[in-house]
This record gives sequence, structure tokens and C-alpha cells, in this order.
Amino acid sequence: MDLSDIVIVPSTKKKRGAILMKISPKVPSLAPIVNELDLLFEKFNDKFFDSYLSKPVITLIEKGRRNAYGWCATEKVWQDDKEDRHYEINICPEHLDRPIEDICGTLLHEMVHLKNLQDDIQDCSRSSQYHNKKFKICAEKHGLNAQKTEKYGFADTSLKPEAHEFITSLNLKSFELFRNLNFSIEETEGDAEGEQEELPRKSSSRKYVCPTCDLTVRATKEVWVRCDECDELLVTS
Repeated sequence: MDLSDIVIVPSTKKKRGAILMKISPKVPSLAPIVNELDLLFEKFNDKFFDSYLSKPVITLIEKGRRNAYGWCATEKVWQDDKEDRHYEINICPEHLDRPIEDICGTLLHEMVHLKNLQDDIQDCSRSSQYHNKKFKICAEKHGLNAQKTEKYGFADTSLKPEAHEFITSLNLKSFELFRNLNFSIEETEGDAEGEQEELPRKSSSRKYVCPTCDLTVRATKEVWVRCDECDELLVTS
């Protein structure tokens, strides 16, 4: 134990000196990353969107089987204690080891989706993965170039020179923490002695529900399902 991690509380008449632990500043935490992404959202919102965008909840959720650097939830999936609803923009933590300019490009990409959501513009099709021309038009108005790919449409975005210059002017530092894909949760689980404990096998079934009509579908893997009647993408519950 490092002595710098110990605080000695002076003695009193009623209580002798006690040793308290304080958290070392070197302990890894996601909080600085989320705070930085929050600040970047505000700066990009002001610079590229004239502060038009509503503040979403910024998350760091693993990408799972998705082939993505991030996403913008198509529904207001977060609710606060005032019962206000909020969209979600996620940056996949597996890709936080990329250059900071690339991460900024991902955030800006998802902010374009948020802009279209607020304007009730459908910029994706084919299970919300194919980026159509409406996405391209919006992206190129807000700091991005959008190149067409065969599978995902105009999903291949990059920073325009003026956007790259603005981000460079912020003097950002690369993130020092990212999620290592070389390990799985199962490989790191164990009891206090470090021995592997056999856990009850969980069902691999997932439940998907239409947010409008409550249509329910179950699947044994992650899928993208749309309700034809409501034209809504089913969400997990």
C-alpha cells in the first residue's frame, strides 16, 4: 500500500486517531471520459448546429456484435426523476484507443443522426443501418464529408478541413483508457480466492418489444426487427 493513500485523522477526547482510505488519483475511472464527451458535445453543438440539439445522455456501452464505433438511439430511452425523456448517444469503449480526432468524428456523426431525429427525418433504412442521402445532406452541412459504401450507404464519414481545424484548436488529449477486446467477462470472473466458480447457465433468449403497440418477439441472438404496422424498430426489454 502506498503511504500517500492514507489519511491520519487527529485524535479527539472521545476518539483516538483513525486511519481512513482515500481514493488514489491513479485509479482508472470512466468519469473523466464521459465528462470530456459531454463538453465536446456542447462545443460541437454550438459550433456546428447553432446549439439546436437537445442534450442527450452520453454513454460508454460495449458494441457487442454491432460493427460500430457508436450509435444514436432512435428513441428517448432515458428518463429522469422529472419524467423528462432523453435520447442516447453512445461511444463504444472498445474504440477509445483511436486518435482523438477520429473519436470526435464519431461523436459528430451521431449528432447528425440526433439532428435528423429531432427534425423527424428518417436518415437510415435497412434495419437502421443503411445511411441514405438525407443523412449525407445533413452530415455535409455540419462538418462532415460522407462517402457511400456498398453495405451501409453514406455511413463512411470524415471531418471536413474546417471541422478538423476547429478540433485541433481545442488541444485535446487522447483518452488513456479503453475496453480491451482480448478479454471476455467469463474469463475474468471468479471468487475472492481467484478460483473459477461455476455459475448457473443463463438463458440466451432476448425479448424485443414494439414501443408503440407492444408487439413482442423473442430471439436467441441480437437482431434488428421492425414492426410493419407501426413502422417502429423493436427494442429490448
